[in-house]
Amino acid sequence: MEHSENAHSSQELSAQTARSMTATSNSIVNRPVFMPETFTGSGRDWSDWSQQFEMAAEVNNWNGDLKLKFMSLLLSGRARDVFCGLTIEDRSSYAKLKEALSKCFDPCESEDWNRASLSASEQGVGVFLSARVGGKVCDLLLDTGAQVSVVSKEFWQKATNGGSELVPYLGKVSVADGGQMNIVGKWSTVCQIEALALATDFLVADIPLQEIILGTDFLRKFGAVIDLNTRCCTLMGKSLPLQLDLQ
Repeated sequence: MEHSENAHSSQELSAQTARSMTATSNSIVNRPVFMPETFTGSGRDWSDWSQQFEMAAEVNNWNGDLKLKFMSLLLSGRARDVFCGLTIEDRSSYAKLKEALSKCFDPCESEDWNRASLSASEQGVGVFLSARVGGKVCDLLLDTGAQVSVVSKEFWQKATNGGSELVPYLGKVSVADGGQMNIVGKWSTVCQIEALALATDFLVADIPLQEIILGTDFLRKFGAVIDLNTRCCTLMGKSLPLQLDLQ
């Protein structure tokens, strides 16, 4: 009787060992054939990286759940900050995650997405959002009369503890009186507005600015809709409270 019980136990142990070996074997077989490099949010276009990711997913035979996990793991730097600022809904599936990241890193060309209000100056109202740029608390002036988004050199130095690497900018930026703005370079950082973490490029200007200017490059990219009646601004479909400064 005892021998029978021992034999039965040995059979169970053998079955468990076999399952363990099978799981280990499957793990080895399913090891990725090709792994894309990490995406940092700068230095490479999102569309180019996401296409390579799709090809890797096909080669590795990843399903939707695996694509969601691997895409989440392959984000670093600014891209990781943006990912952490997305809603739980945006991170619930691969399709929703890819769509949300595409809106952050690639300008959308559709008319419905590229909407912006009349310039605040035309309505005699200064329109602001409270935010963090580069981790520093600030006010953002929404100005559809400006084509580019601008921060002062002083703010950039404070936010980066003395300065950080800038991308050279060869264009010219005019100010309201017709003069030229002295641009030091282009700063890639994260603009945090409540739960939204948006990868943003600012021109760093060597002029005194009391606030950060969000131009139409930012407003069009993230689908800004400004409603002065309800004092709300919608970005990426999310409603945010506005601060109004009557002029």
